[in-house]
Amino acid sequence: MKVRTLFVLACLMIAAASAGVSANEPEDIPATAASTGEHDSLVAALGHAGLVEALQANGPFTVFAPTDAAFAAAGIDLAAFDNDEANATLSDILLYHVTEGAVEAASVTDGLTVTMLNGDNATFTVTNTTVKIGDATVTTADVTASNGIIHVIDTVLMPPADEPATPQGPPGEICYNIETHTIVVGADQAACEAYMYVEDYEINGENVTGCYNTVTHALANTSQTVCEGYMWVPPVNLAMTAAATTVHTALVAALQTADLVDTLSANETFTVFAPSDEAFAAAGIDLSTFDTAEEIATLTDILLYHVVAGETLSTDLTEGTTTVTAANGDALDIVVDAAGVTVGGASVTIADVPASNGVIHVIDAVLLPPVEEAPGPFDGVDCAVTISATETGYAYTVPSVTIDVGQTVCWSWEDAAMPHNVRQVDGPASSTYVENGVYSGVPDSTVAFHHTFTEDESFYYACEPHIGLNMFGEIIVGEGSPAPAAEESTSDDAEDTPGFLMTAGLVALLGAAMVAGRRDRTA
Repeated sequence: MKVRTLFVLACLMIAAASAGVSANEPEDIPATAASTGEHDSLVAALGHAGLVEALQANGPFTVFAPTDAAFAAAGIDLAAFDNDEANATLSDILLYHVTEGAVEAASVTDGLTVTMLNGDNATFTVTNTTVKIGDATVTTADVTASNGIIHVIDTVLMPPADEPATPQGPPGEICYNIETHTIVVGADQAACEAYMYVEDYEINGENVTGCYNTVTHALANTSQTVCEGYMWVPPVNLAMTAAATTVHTALVAALQTADLVDTLSANETFTVFAPSDEAFAAAGIDLSTFDTAEEIATLTDILLYHVVAGETLSTDLTEGTTTVTAANGDALDIVVDAAGVTVGGASVTIADVPASNGVIHVIDAVLLPPVEEAPGPFDGVDCAVTISATETGYAYTVPSVTIDVGQTVCWSWEDAAMPHNVRQVDGPASSTYVENGVYSGVPDSTVAFHHTFTEDESFYYACEPHIGLNMFGEIIVGEGSPAPAAEESTSDDAEDTPGFLMTAGLVALLGAAMVAGRRDRTA
């Protein structure tokens, strides 16, 4: 809506009054149109666009009123005007049928041009007894109303197309207030140019004073200077845009603390997912606590996790999950589904706030970079089996295991109730430690130890503090240790064996006894 439209419509609404008229006086323009029987479509359109009260004001106005047949011929379906942008278009059409002042038929001359309330001009053509305004013919003239004149026409007038933007300078993209230095996030050009200051204006039965928007129908308690300070202008850089939104005070302060304002003010293009002030409050981020180089680095990492190189508009996204790389180097998932758009789990509440070097999408939560996992005790080690201590602390969880040659066994426990270790012994359940054998070190409540076995063997070990409680373990590697070779017996060996010697002794003893017996009988 053009600037003149705002001014004229403001004058129109400010002049609105609800004074009644007597039965003998003509009715106002909407009531008169409703009573003709051929303007039902016009009256319905005025009601749909919220213009009935405007045309009940004191005026005077001149209305060029298309008949129901004219509306039908134009194919205007009020059901299609179902959003703010569509209603703004309907208002533009209807206000192109109204001009200030009472223009009677007798005062119309060929070529006369008048300015309609939408800011566009319309020209009369007078030929003999035929009067036309634009492409419409006046079929009935000078229908008197209490606040103006109605001329019935046979065609719906269509406003001339807006002239293309001049080549000088970039086109407007943001609604900026030159008094408050703030922008209206999400406003389009029609809404930006629809602010008007009203005094004692009646809305829903109440007289109000303030800044009224004829597109959004919002009323703000601001001064007239502020209300008239909205302009549709080219965008500014990301940092300035965020500062002007009025909902990113905490974000801008954080950018200053992390020394990132210049980065987002440069020529390089970025997409910024900007948490609102409520999101920062919910995250509990207190900038006063970031006072060391390490803490500033952490804040920088958080903020850069909200920035992606290049400009990504909502129209560039496809349904599903898209993974992008944030400026801090971490992966960031953008999900588009029936519920809307989420970024790293945060919902996009306002999309596509333009900036001269990118775009801002407002989100409802602060994104925290993924936590890097601390390296584990066996990172890079391929453990064939990991052994720890049981809850009782008197046994290994895997007391016996068989592995292949070349595999690694790991022993690990953390904050155990008592200290343990691993020390090689020379046999099953042996209390003799192998000199220079495998050893995890002194017993401790936290141990991360591993050993790779490179040959067939049977490996036995014990926990030093609990060897008396039979805390042993064994590992059979491959085929295990070879069994000792059996020694072959010889005749000489047989004679030396204890069994043989015992037999020989018994024989000798029996022989001696027999000799003694004979001696006794001889005597």
